[in-house]
Amino acid sequence: MKALIDLIIINIVAIISYLSREGWGHFPVEAPSFFVYKYLFVLVALNVLYLFLFWLLGAYDKRQKRALLEEFILIFGVISSGLFVLITFLFMGKMWWMSRGILYMFWFISILALSFSRVYARSKIELSKSLRIDWSELEKNMGGKKQEIEKKLKDRLSIIIVNTNEAAKLARCLRSIKKANIQLPIEVIVVDNCSTDGTLELLKKEYPRVRLVSNPSNLGYPTSVNNGLRASAADYCLILNPDIIVLPGAIEIMLRFLIDHPKAGVVGCKLLNEDGTLQFSVRRFLDLRIYLYRFTPLRGLMTGSMLERFYLMQDWDHNDNRVVDWVLGGCMLAKRSAFREVGMMDEKIFLYFDDVDWCYRMWERGWQVAYVAEAAMIHKHVRTSANKLFNRATYEHFKSLIYFLRKHGVRLPANCPSSTE
Repeated sequence: MKALIDLIIINIVAIISYLSREGWGHFPVEAPSFFVYKYLFVLVALNVLYLFLFWLLGAYDKRQKRALLEEFILIFGVISSGLFVLITFLFMGKMWWMSRGILYMFWFISILALSFSRVYARSKIELSKSLRIDWSELEKNMGGKKQEIEKKLKDRLSIIIVNTNEAAKLARCLRSIKKANIQLPIEVIVVDNCSTDGTLELLKKEYPRVRLVSNPSNLGYPTSVNNGLRASAADYCLILNPDIIVLPGAIEIMLRFLIDHPKAGVVGCKLLNEDGTLQFSVRRFLDLRIYLYRFTPLRGLMTGSMLERFYLMQDWDHNDNRVVDWVLGGCMLAKRSAFREVGMMDEKIFLYFDDVDWCYRMWERGWQVAYVAEAAMIHKHVRTSANKLFNRATYEHFKSLIYFLRKHGVRLPANCPSSTE
C-alpha cells in the first residue's frame, strides 16, 4: 500500500510539473506538449526507477520502522539520486528536449509531497539502542534459577570448544566453566587445530580431565566442531568459542529451555561485552538488500540505518525468549536428535556462515532456533574480517558467502520468523 501511495504521489507531481511548465508558455524551443509521448515514456521509467530505489533502501518493507528525520533524508536521497541517473541517461542519449523547469519542479515538489505523506502517516515506535545490563540483577536471577533447575536436570552435556592458538582465552574460558560449578554430568572437549602457543601444555598441566581432540592441521571451524560432536556421546552439546566467559546458571537455563521445547533444535543466549553492554547475537536471515549493503562498497551506507537495525534485530529489547532466524555460532546449544536429522555443520565451509547455514537447515527440516534471554555469557569478540579490507578472514568471509548463496540462494525457509513477519 505504501509503495502504491508513493507512486501515486510521484506520478501526480510529475504531471503537475509538466502541466505547469506547459502553462507558462514556451521559450524559443518547442513546448513540452510537442514531446508528450516521450514524456510519457520517461514517466514510466520514473515509476520503475523509484520503485526499485525505494525498495533497495527498505522504504517498502512493512517490518521497518525508522526515525522521521531518517525518512526525510531517505526521500531526499532517492529523489536526487533517481533524477541524477535519469538525467544522465537522457543526456547520454542527447535527449535535449527534456525541460529543466519540469525537472526542478518535480525534484522540489516530490520531496515535499513525500515528506508530508510520511508525517501524516507517522507511527511512533522506539528502537532499542545499546543496552547496558544490570550485573547484580542478572547474576541474582541466574543464580536463583540455577539452584532450582539443577535439582531436576540429569541429562548429560558436552561442552565443545574449538581452539587455534588462543591459549590465554581458552584458559579463561575453562576457568569460568569451573567457576560456574555445574552440577550436571558434563564433559569438556577441546578440539585443537595444531596450536603452537602452549595450548597442549596448558591442558596437560592444568586441565587433565579435559578431553583433547587434535586435528592434523587447521581444518576450519565447522569440521572442528563436527569432530567434537563425533567425539561426544551426550544428547546435548554446547559449542563455545574460547573467548566466551560462562556465567553461573547460564548453561542450566539454556539446557532447561531446550529440553522443555521439543521443537527447538538450537538455542543461543544473551551475549554481553565486558562492560556489560549487550551484543546483538541473534540475526535475521539476509535478504537481497542486506547482501548488497554488507558485502559491497555500499556497506558504509548501512551503518546505523534501519536496514542494519532490522538485520541485527535491534528493533526489540532482547529481554524476552523468542524464536529467531539464527544465533551466532560462538555460543550455541544443540540437540543431538536435531543435528542427527539435519546433519552436522557443512564442512565445505572453512570459516563464517557455518552458523547461518546450520540454523537455516534446522528451519528447513522443521526444527526451531531460539534465543534464551534469561541466560547470559560474556563474549570478548573481535571481528578480524572487519579490521582490514584484504586479509585471510575477509577472503574466507566472501568465499563462504558465495558458497552459501549458491547453496540456498536468497530465499527464506518457509517457516522461519522472517518469512512470516
